[in-house]
Amino acid sequence: MKNSIESVLTRGISILSKFLLLGYLAKILSLEDYGSFQLVSYFIFISTMIFGLEYYNISNRELAENPTQNSVFNEHLKFFLTLSPIVLFIQMAILFTILPSQLLTLKNTTFILTISLFDYFSQEVYRYLMISKQYRNGNIQLIYKSVIFLVLIIAYVYIFNSLNFNNLLLLMVISYSFLLLLATISFNNKIYKFRKQNLSLLSFSNLKKKLQILWPFIILALFIKGIEFSDKFIIGKKINLEAAGIYSFLFSMASIINVFIISGFYIIYLPQLINSFRTDQKKFKKELIKFGMLTIGSSIILGVGVILGSGYVFRIIGKAEFLDHLELLNILVFGFILYNISLIPHLFLYVCHAERAITLIMGLAFMLNLVLNFLLVKEFNILGSAYSFLITYSVILIFKSIWAYIKWQKLIV
Repeated sequence: MKNSIESVLTRGISILSKFLLLGYLAKILSLEDYGSFQLVSYFIFISTMIFGLEYYNISNRELAENPTQNSVFNEHLKFFLTLSPIVLFIQMAILFTILPSQLLTLKNTTFILTISLFDYFSQEVYRYLMISKQYRNGNIQLIYKSVIFLVLIIAYVYIFNSLNFNNLLLLMVISYSFLLLLATISFNNKIYKFRKQNLSLLSFSNLKKKLQILWPFIILALFIKGIEFSDKFIIGKKINLEAAGIYSFLFSMASIINVFIISGFYIIYLPQLINSFRTDQKKFKKELIKFGMLTIGSSIILGVGVILGSGYVFRIIGKAEFLDHLELLNILVFGFILYNISLIPHLFLYVCHAERAITLIMGLAFMLNLVLNFLLVKEFNILGSAYSFLITYSVILIFKSIWAYIKWQKLIV
């Protein structure tokens, strides 16, 4: 509980910094430039997930189960180096598929791919720190991520008294370069120092074996990130960048609920539940129930706080367009509450290695989400994407809960 409280407090600083950043950008940028920034940010999230597939789905569980963690770090680095050319090609294919054409200049593309790579490594350090129970150092990394970028932007605006998307992208490159340097120092000092002999490739047989294990997770990651980000890119392409800016800002406000739960509770309880599931079922049940109660209670309190505080935030930003979309924010908040509650059965299914069940559910949900987005955006404009998000996570919660209950009856005495 102490680690959760500290993680929540440090994460609160990070969330506040990020929120101040998004609010400040929404205030000083045009809605078109803000929409461009958000779409690029979402692509970076997707890119980080593509780069880190092995970590997100395999290495975190291996680290929690394996007392000799150095071998896991070495294998992960080798896996990344071996597949990096293929991953880069996939990245570029996705980049040119989902981003509006006006953003895809040579300079922008180079900057975006560079930022994506730097963000991947800094995110890996954060997650390795957290899974290794270096909670304070991990959360400091998150604070760096938001604060450095915010300080650079404020300094730039103070000096030049203006800011547009192109300037912002350059500041992102500088910010993520600093972040990568700090992450590297933290990793070397707190976890493990890589040697030159670690910089090698996997053999074909080992790569094939790892990909056979990883393949279901690759599909799962596609489904998860497809649900999370497809609505913004559909809005950007089907409506315009201004609409994408409005929707993205409100989505970011509502997502505070999810970010808080993931970093404050989920990532803390994950290694504990992995260990207790194997060794002590009584302790496992208590920890899972505690995680569930914290998740539900915190989600509701945060959701109410976001809704009550939204009008004040919109007045500070000074953009009347946001005030016209309070219904959209309310729907997204409710959707994120359902999202958080779905993490309870999801965590149980993940811990007991029910990846196929998770993948099947998320695959069906992804297809449902795409269909709903195309239909409802046409009918209700950006409000249609909020309806799609809410319906999708209602379905996910129902099916994960049913599957987890069935699994619970079989495994937990």
